[in-house]
Amino acid sequence: MNILIDTNILIPLEDTGRVLDPSLAEMCRLADQHGHILYTHPSQEEDILRDSNEARKNIVLSRVKQYQSIPFPPQITADDLLRYDWKQNNDNDHVDNLLLHALCRGAVHFLVTGDKEIHKKAKQANVQEQVHRIDQFLAFLKSQNKDEQPPPFGIQERYLHQFDVTQPFFDSLREGYDQFNEWYLKSARNQRKAWCISDNGVVHAICIYKIEDRPCIGDGGLSLNGRALKLCTFKVGKSVRGRKLGERLLFASFKYAVENNIQYVYLHTFGEEHDMLVSLCLDYGFQYYGKYDSRDNVYLKEMICPSKPEIELDPLSYAIRYYPHYLDNPHIAKFIVPIQPEYYNDLFADTSDTARGLFSGDHSFYSPQSNTIKKAYICHSNTTGVRPGDLLLFFRTQDRKSIECIGVVEQNYRGRDIDKVLPLVSKRTVYSKGEIEKRLLKETLVILFRFIRNISPISHHILEKAEIKGPIQSIRKITHEQYLQCINRSVN
Repeated sequence: MNILIDTNILIPLEDTGRVLDPSLAEMCRLADQHGHILYTHPSQEEDILRDSNEARKNIVLSRVKQYQSIPFPPQITADDLLRYDWKQNNDNDHVDNLLLHALCRGAVHFLVTGDKEIHKKAKQANVQEQVHRIDQFLAFLKSQNKDEQPPPFGIQERYLHQFDVTQPFFDSLREGYDQFNEWYLKSARNQRKAWCISDNGVVHAICIYKIEDRPCIGDGGLSLNGRALKLCTFKVGKSVRGRKLGERLLFASFKYAVENNIQYVYLHTFGEEHDMLVSLCLDYGFQYYGKYDSRDNVYLKEMICPSKPEIELDPLSYAIRYYPHYLDNPHIAKFIVPIQPEYYNDLFADTSDTARGLFSGDHSFYSPQSNTIKKAYICHSNTTGVRPGDLLLFFRTQDRKSIECIGVVEQNYRGRDIDKVLPLVSKRTVYSKGEIEKRLLKETLVILFRFIRNISPISHHILEKAEIKGPIQSIRKITHEQYLQCINRSVN
């Protein structure tokens, strides 16, 4: 695989005047181990030349030649900018656009960057699955190495007093909030709880929450007209980033809000420390709401759907914004998707065999893709009609023979090109390149989807009553009327 590294990765990687970030060293080691090639773009020299630190600039310029440079990189035109809907107001924009354009044109497989503006533009060009932050790319590289043991990623609900607030995990929170220890201990004395991932009292990730009634959440009297779930502290430690724990913590908050009839979920953020959190939240339907105390940014997610459908939103955008609500009108296609128990257990943690067994509370038994809301389904179906926004009803074969999960399609790919499939699924699975190549011996359908919710089981008997007959052995499109018969019977 060919990996393009952004300038904000390249400069700290090659600056010999500073201590090398361990994650960058590990990226280089694992990339080399798996035969990936790190590339630079010729235009990045412009970025380096703008560095005001002369010593660092000269060092990086001398060392950048050790990387392969994209040969004959595609130039970007005014028509390209219009098609991608990208801005180009300055030299930085120009370089960013050239890097992304090279990715879009297939010059490389991945782009690794910490630039949030590049991530925004990647979404506009629909290549966001191939643009990774350093932690995401490290997680992908580690998933290709079965000898390395993943860090703990089980989620528990715990009282705050069960953890020592002086442990190093909380250091960055203390740096951003002088009274953090006092606030934490006060919250602990009030029997506050958190969703967390911990190991023998050592915290790896945490979400401290609070239920509020009609809170004022922003300057100028910005208030909510209903109950809200405030995510007071949300942090995933560096050692476990890339394991999809942020998604799992958000899923826990969404589930809690729905079960307790809470209308809003919100949080405050401040500074670059929270850029990754903001990016995650925006990807799951949070909206910028305003300022708090003239400093913090407020992000809000509505947990109730509007009284009438917002017709300006397409089905996928609606499902993201109002999750777990979704559109299922007659214009939206519905497909039954068969999935074997082994893969079902891996994708759908909360209705897996583990969730029904003795270890239901121990999420260390679940794989990283169990933690995700954004998932990937790989099969050999001949179906050609699956489109973004369509609904997927996952049918567990062999044993239960029932539908218990619903998802909404984001995008799909059909073919056998490992260089296209691996980047697409890299953020969503831990399958190795070899495992995926075995699947690609035949033409393969890859469906990227968002898990929406679990439903009451729709049995094979209910399917037959809805005139959906015969074994479900491949993806099958059903009518809206058949869908309604199944859903209505599953509720009763």
